[in-house]
Amino acid sequence: MAFESFEVIPAVDLKDGEVVQLVQGERGTETSYGDPVTAATRWVEAGAETLHLVDLDGAFEGERQNAAAIDAILDAVTVPVQLGGGIRTAEDARALLDAGVKRVIMGTAALENPELVEAVSETHPESVLVSLDAKEGEVVVSGWTEGTGLTPVEAASRYAEMGAAGILFTDVDVEGKQAGVRTEPVAALVEAVDVPVIASGGVATVEDINALQEAGAAAVVVGTALYEGAFTLAEAQAAVN
Repeated sequence: MAFESFEVIPAVDLKDGEVVQLVQGERGTETSYGDPVTAATRWVEAGAETLHLVDLDGAFEGERQNAAAIDAILDAVTVPVQLGGGIRTAEDARALLDAGVKRVIMGTAALENPELVEAVSETHPESVLVSLDAKEGEVVVSGWTEGTGLTPVEAASRYAEMGAAGILFTDVDVEGKQAGVRTEPVAALVEAVDVPVIASGGVATVEDINALQEAGAAAVVVGTALYEGAFTLAEAQAAVN
């Protein structure tokens, strides 16, 4: 998986059939932004080259909950879609990839069962993004509630060797706060692995996006800042191109 140039990827996070953004990934903190298909098509019309979809109910409950909304988005847009949340088995992942998802994002499942990454990559090369969420320097799982004892660099190196097409890195300590990014953890990951690193968490300004690009990230996922109008997608793209 290679990004031809640095990409700004809008997030479409789904909860109870609506687009939401959470603060620090915690239930009950969500702000709703309405209909998923409307949001997805809006970002594509604004110039998005990829969409980042997360089934938040699936992430919390361990099985996919927003399949109807996701199917509707896949029908409505023509750009590549990467999808995470509740994907727990190789069969789940392959079914989604066969249905038109470009990349599946595996977090808790990959950490609990690393062989999943290899199994899916064997039949669908370059299709698995491993999601590493870090809190105080430790990879956390299960909705950021459980520590793993692994550093992001340790975990990323392991999954890159197992065929992961890329690493989606979320800095939980700044996620959803719109208070700015930290580039050090991203730069450390970029140095440690040969696969693309997609950064997520804390973006508040176009300068934050520039900083992540300079740190070596291949792309950045942006949610709240775009939905709240801190800057437009076009402004972000102009700044990095």
